[in-house]
Amino acid sequence: MVLGINIIIGIYTIYLVYNNIYSTTYIHKYIGRVLPIHIVLRKYALLITIIIYYIVLLWWYMYDSSIVGYQILGTIYSIVVGIDSISLYYIILLAILLPITILASWNTKYVSSNMYYVILVGIGILLLLNFICIDILSFYILFESTLIPLFILIGMYGSIYKYRAAYYILLYTLGNSLFMLLSICISTYILHSTSYYIYSEYVLSIDIQILLFLGVFIGIMVKTPIYPLHIWLPVVHSESPLGGSILLAGLILKLTIYLIVRWVLPFYSEASILYTPAIYILAIITIIIISMITIVQVDLKIIIAYSSISHMAVCILGIFSNTLIGIEGSYILSIAHGFVSPALFICVGGILYDRYHTRIVYYYSGILSIMPTFALYFILLSFANIGTPLSINFIGEFLSMYGAFTNNTILATIATISILLSATYQLKLTNRITGGTPLYISSIGDITHRESLILITIILCTLLLGIYPHTLLSQLYIQISSILYIL
Repeated sequence: MVLGINIIIGIYTIYLVYNNIYSTTYIHKYIGRVLPIHIVLRKYALLITIIIYYIVLLWWYMYDSSIVGYQILGTIYSIVVGIDSISLYYIILLAILLPITILASWNTKYVSSNMYYVILVGIGILLLLNFICIDILSFYILFESTLIPLFILIGMYGSIYKYRAAYYILLYTLGNSLFMLLSICISTYILHSTSYYIYSEYVLSIDIQILLFLGVFIGIMVKTPIYPLHIWLPVVHSESPLGGSILLAGLILKLTIYLIVRWVLPFYSEASILYTPAIYILAIITIIIISMITIVQVDLKIIIAYSSISHMAVCILGIFSNTLIGIEGSYILSIAHGFVSPALFICVGGILYDRYHTRIVYYYSGILSIMPTFALYFILLSFANIGTPLSINFIGEFLSMYGAFTNNTILATIATISILLSATYQLKLTNRITGGTPLYISSIGDITHRESLILITIILCTLLLGIYPHTLLSQLYIQISSILYIL
């Protein structure tokens, strides 16, 4: 069902945007009206992302869920690549978000730039290689290489303090990744290999595991991020252009969860069990402090950015529960967050900001009376963000918390305060924007067909996966249980 709906949406998108591409590239030059190069580039950028989308659909069709291990193996410039159930759904998420990123930035102020859409497509291709490579060193190099176009994107097209935000993401993530690189180098020296195949077949001594795990976890704390190394994310989101926020919230933050499932838990199994109480305490501190900070924020993008930190901390609770249910829940919650958080950034950083040119929450009220269609979409996404039943977010949070309760009942009980806090700040934001009487804003126009297409696509994916979660769970169970060390 999800496959069929996405195919229909993809075909409709091609028809909607590319019905005049032939005239754009050929006919206009004969009548002396050659369109600006940036308009052609954004159309070809969308075309490339749609081609990637259908290639991923073909991989999904070719994938046999009854087979354990990697499938569709090959090499891309000496990088060994393959797909299994753990990487497959992140790739599908990427394939859906890439054209949405281009469409969301279709009429923004960056439309006059030639490089904006090229950088977005480049980041998307690097992320795709991240998810399909089966070599830890290649993963590290590709992951760090995404920082270069992201640094350029924020530095060129960000807001007032764009240079500070660009250096924040570069120095924070690159500096702390050096500890992870050191762990990779030591592991390679011990095993004489960087392949995931080899890593999943060896168990190191507990002393070496502790040493290497601490190096990796420092990188995880920054990239997730976890308190107190979270400072860079709100700054980057607030100053980043819309396309950068979508890719950062929807895909780049998910690389950490993917890395933990793929490498950390199978290879550092005993060390991860040993440090689980400390990780739980850090995650709970992150949830409580970040949620309290979110409640008092007034910038719309910063509110969504802080809520992302809180939800990723719940993912950490589930993934380090050392239970299959918790790990599956963390994986599903990361997929759910990859849909809902970019949609909220599109709502507040794209639709509202493009019309009223401010992100201060006190400026908005009464959107329900002047933009009823947008208000409906925003309310649906807000309820999904707090984990309301029938959304995939509910399935992910429920399974993550269930796994945490199985591991440590006392700490998990404290962690359940995240449900109350997330509902508090999200419903406060929703009530402030949609309710009341418009005081400082006037009716400029409701949501357009392009914006409606974007939000409907995300809402449908969120609801369909929430109603039919078996689509994910049935394939994750065999694959995760085959590579993880679980008590």
